[in-house]
Amino acid sequence: MDWIWILIGLSIFLNMIALVLILQGKQRKDRDKANEVQAIQQSMERFVTNMEKENEELYQQLAEYLKANQQSTDERIQLLEEKIRSLEEELEEEAFSETINEAFDDQEDLNQPNLDLPQDEEKVLQLFKQGFSSNQIAKILQIDNGRIELIINLFKKRQSHSK
Repeated sequence: MDWIWILIGLSIFLNMIALVLILQGKQRKDRDKANEVQAIQQSMERFVTNMEKENEELYQQLAEYLKANQQSTDERIQLLEEKIRSLEEELEEEAFSETINEAFDDQEDLNQPNLDLPQDEEKVLQLFKQGFSSNQIAKILQIDNGRIELIINLFKKRQSHSK
């Protein structure tokens, strides 16, 4: 019977060792799981940080692209506006020239030509009588503004002396 008690004692002792080993294994697994969770969390934090950096870089690139695109669009609009202005000016000049030509045609019938003035001086006086300024006349006839003013002043003096 002593053998039985020895075997029972040995069996209890082995069961206790097995129980201790199982508990230690479980603790090791729990620690490993905790370490794994911590490693995953750190990995996720690095991933999120990298994504935030990439998003910021992409946002900056997008902002630069939009700014460049806006500048390009503004430049195109400005060029188009300049072209429109120049075309409008050309149309106004053409209409102005047509008006002047019509005025010359009409004036030939209404006014008696001054025979002692050259042809340019007659045109200057015709335009002056129609109300054009000396600057406008100089531009139309492409004559120096000083000469235009001289012709107009001489005409005015003649007018005042003849009255």
